[in-house]
Amino acid sequence: MLILFVFAFDYVYPQIAPGTEWRKCTWSPGGLGGVKQQQDQSGEEWWYSHKNVYNSAGTHTAYVTVGYTSLVSTLPTFTAAQQLYNEGPDSPYNPINSTDYDYSTLPEGCSDRDYLGEHRTPPRGNIGMTSLTGDMIYCRPKTVGALEEVIQDPAQPDFFYVVGLHLGVKPYKNKISFISYNPTAVAPANYFSLSAMGVTNYSLTFGHMYVAKINAAGIVVWEGLYGYPDYALSPLTAYESESYGYDIIMNSEGNLVVTGVSKQNGNASLNGLPILMEIEAATGYVNKKALLNVAAPGLGPISNTVSGTVTEGMGRSLVEIGNSLTYAVALTSYFGNSIGEDNNNAFVWAVDKDFNLSPSWPVNPLRLAGNGHPFYNSNVWEIKYHKGLKQLLVPVVRDCGNCRWAGGNSAEGYIYRLDSNGTMLTVGTNPSPMGHLNAFDLRIGVEETSDNGFAAVSSVRPPSADHSYPSPLELGYLAGCNQLDMTDWDTDALIIKYNFKGEKEWEKIFDVGDNRKRLAPPGDLKRQECMYKITQAQDGGLVISGNASGNFDDNYMAKLYNDCNARNTYSTGPNYEINILSNTTWNHPMNIIGKVIIHPGAKLKVEGESTVIRFADSKRTGIETNVTVMYGGSLGVINGATLSGIDPALCSNSTWDGIKYENESFEEGSLALFPNPATTSFALIYNGAEKSDLSFTITNILGETIFGGKIDPDFETKINTSSLESGIYFVSVLNASKLIKQQKLIIFK
Repeated sequence: MLILFVFAFDYVYPQIAPGTEWRKCTWSPGGLGGVKQQQDQSGEEWWYSHKNVYNSAGTHTAYVTVGYTSLVSTLPTFTAAQQLYNEGPDSPYNPINSTDYDYSTLPEGCSDRDYLGEHRTPPRGNIGMTSLTGDMIYCRPKTVGALEEVIQDPAQPDFFYVVGLHLGVKPYKNKISFISYNPTAVAPANYFSLSAMGVTNYSLTFGHMYVAKINAAGIVVWEGLYGYPDYALSPLTAYESESYGYDIIMNSEGNLVVTGVSKQNGNASLNGLPILMEIEAATGYVNKKALLNVAAPGLGPISNTVSGTVTEGMGRSLVEIGNSLTYAVALTSYFGNSIGEDNNNAFVWAVDKDFNLSPSWPVNPLRLAGNGHPFYNSNVWEIKYHKGLKQLLVPVVRDCGNCRWAGGNSAEGYIYRLDSNGTMLTVGTNPSPMGHLNAFDLRIGVEETSDNGFAAVSSVRPPSADHSYPSPLELGYLAGCNQLDMTDWDTDALIIKYNFKGEKEWEKIFDVGDNRKRLAPPGDLKRQECMYKITQAQDGGLVISGNASGNFDDNYMAKLYNDCNARNTYSTGPNYEINILSNTTWNHPMNIIGKVIIHPGAKLKVEGESTVIRFADSKRTGIETNVTVMYGGSLGVINGATLSGIDPALCSNSTWDGIKYENESFEEGSLALFPNPATTSFALIYNGAEKSDLSFTITNILGETIFGGKIDPDFETKINTSSLESGIYFVSVLNASKLIKQQKLIIFK
């Protein structure tokens, strides 16, 4: 009986998410000596960002990363730890003291954030270089603080620029000299003389925006501290005015533009305002600077405009709109509110080359807040200019009860699309939803993709995972604590790919490791990822960075395969299995994802020159795809039909898993012929102990040898029988001309 079995399994899965190529957790070198850490020594380690590194020929060679590390001391004595971690007698950053260092007397806290906090050092801002497979090449601390963003110089590929925070005014690892503050060509060496300011010690650790040029070996070319107050008016005011840098770009004129937050003066009671600065890339000299007036009319909160007043604003990210020298700046403004609602809103400002509000936008600034009551809260961390679409991409978290700072954040994620004039686009889906997000530090990263779409990354609590409260054994010494906040525990990376209309093509949620278990501290109790940034590698794969909680927190990067396989529409069956239970013929082209299982007694015949069956790449889709022929089943590919991988014009170098012969009773010494009956070819498998000098012969019923050949002892041997007439034959396996196995073969044409 011949059954056309196509429509019985025609489950269509459009655009399956690609598989994971690699996942890597890494640990920064420990202490000032650069000794490589082990995982149990690692403290808080975060990659805030990464960028693709290209050489002068335009070839993608590595990833450059920035973030911070707070080390955890595991040395047995205070003296040993002091030698490794302390920076000198005048440094306020010495993480330990002799009184508190004894582990045996130091009680561990009940905070799930701080169960190693007593032995953790202050943060060091790191720049790192990572291979194309996610392995750390180097990681070098540059600040006492954190580095938030990095870019590569397109004209000088061996140089990078970073922005972040540096505590104090002296260089990391160097307590003699000072770092210049707001250097200019006229005053290139403005630095804070402690004695001139009446400061008698190095105990004031006000943070300043830090910008540096660093070469490919991780060596600083120039570095500077930056903020709004002018040094010339009052060095002490500038010294005491805190600032922080969040984003850095190079504009179309070759200058650096940075954004962040800065105090307007040294009054510690005042909050910070969004700052913009233009800096010469070659020297670090300041060209211009400005604060954005977040207290302007109309910038009050949505839900309570009477009692709400602006208290602070932070410039999170900026981008030049084309080559116009007009910038779109994404920032979050914070409001005082007597009833506790609508505390922060995301805004996008358009400013001209002199950092004045641009008149080209009909609404400037543009608010991107939530739409629910009582929480209109929203936050923004990134903005990108989509060069292909000439649009702005603005990822926003909305309607969150707590999305100002890190800690137990839960919100709805969206990607807004604006045209170059700040008008919300109405074509396609806008905003594009990401769904409900969860993370300790909740951010969204977004990136243009080579197919004119875009991709976004964040963190989520998978609904199918076990979110039960940890057992006492899993909690370890935290078992006696009160109920811990698990809002952001058990979170995984979320990547969503959108087309050029903002419509979702696929999404993927995946963990640092499969079947990841909770482990008592200092093990992986939280099973948590916080994901920040996404780029597209030169081969089309998407790369993400952030942190994971392997010990306390770990630097984490992961890469997906190119989604060219995933972008097909496939036919398959339930649970990605096509079960061939009866004689079946395929005689038209198909794309298959999953296993085709030919059961005992069934035959799958694939025939016809126009019949090309293309199979997805298991590695690139993460779904096992092959033809599995069970013992007693058979496969025939005849009359010019073809089994192959995905069309190379669509997806180069795509492979598939081929044909697998599977049978539990196929014991040692067995000889199997598939298919049998055969038509134009069959496969011979001999599962014997002999591994060398194996050959075969085919004889007819008269005992005449028709032909023979060598046998591969490790793989199936494919034998062409197109020259044989229909009839009965015998296949013999020989070892050094000695017959060891024989089986009947039927040729049927």
